[in-house]
Amino acid sequence: MKKYLLSGALVLLISASFVFKGGDVHLKGVIEDSTCAESHTQMSDPASRVACVKKCLKAGASAVLVVGDKVYKIANQKAVLKYAGENVSVDGTVTDDTIQVTKITKDK
Repeated sequence: MKKYLLSGALVLLISASFVFKGGDVHLKGVIEDSTCAESHTQMSDPASRVACVKKCLKAGASAVLVVGDKVYKIANQKAVLKYAGENVSVDGTVTDDTIQVTKITKDK
């Protein structure tokens, strides 16, 4: 009986570790600044958007990934700064509302 209880407990522990682990994802969106992303203010002209996002990032805002209506915080800011204001494809691991970017490419 103890062997079955131990096996059952082991299965539950392993299953629980998968439930709480963040998921690997592939997302397409835009690198925005946290200020404009939260207010849902977006520039229509891509060149203006890039300049505006870069200006806000220099002023202290954080880079975020906007995918539709969802805004993801970015754990590793330096990985995405050169894509400010750009449409991108991102691979990474999501935990709650934060993504750890493992790969990022500019969408054409």
